[in-house]
Amino acid sequence: MEPRKEDWTAPDDAAAENEMQELLYALVRMLKPRIVVETGAYLGHSTARLGLACAANGKGRVISCEPNADYWKEAAARCVGLPVEVRRCKSEEVPELERADFVFSDSDYKYRIAEISRCKKGAIVVVHDTRISYDPNVLPLEGLVSDLGGLTFNTYRGFGILIRSGTH
Repeated sequence: MEPRKEDWTAPDDAAAENEMQELLYALVRMLKPRIVVETGAYLGHSTARLGLACAANGKGRVISCEPNADYWKEAAARCVGLPVEVRRCKSEEVPELERADFVFSDSDYKYRIAEISRCKKGAIVVVHDTRISYDPNVLPLEGLVSDLGGLTFNTYRGFGILIRSGTH
C-alpha cells in the first residue's frame, strides 16, 4: 500500500509530522544522548520535542540551526525554558555536529550529504524527507541512507535511521 499524505498529521506542510516528532522524542528518551543536533529548526516544533525529551532525561542538550530569521525567532521562542539553543545559521556553522550523539537531519536538501559526512562515528542520524525532494536538483535521500547502511521507512515523506560508520 502506498503511503497517503492524509494518514499523517503536521502543524503545517513544511513542519515535521507529529508522528515524526513523537518518534524523535522516544528515541532521545531511550538513547539518552548528551548532545543532540537538529539541522533545520523551521518553527521549532520538533526542536521543542527534542528539548522536552532531554529535559525528561535530566541530561543532554539540543543545538538546532535555522538560517531564516523569522523561523529562527519563532523556534527560539517555542523552546524557552528547555535545554535548547537555536542558532541562526546554516548546519555547516554548527561545530557540535561532529560531536553529537544524535542528529536529526532536516535542513535544506543541498546540505544533507555534507551534514551526515560530518557526524562522528557511532552517532545516530535520523534523516527526514527521504522519499521526496523539495529541490529539483537533488534526488530523494532514500538511496543515500541505504548506501550508508541505514534503514528507510516508507511513510508519506519518508525517513531513515542510520548509525554513522565514519567510513563515508
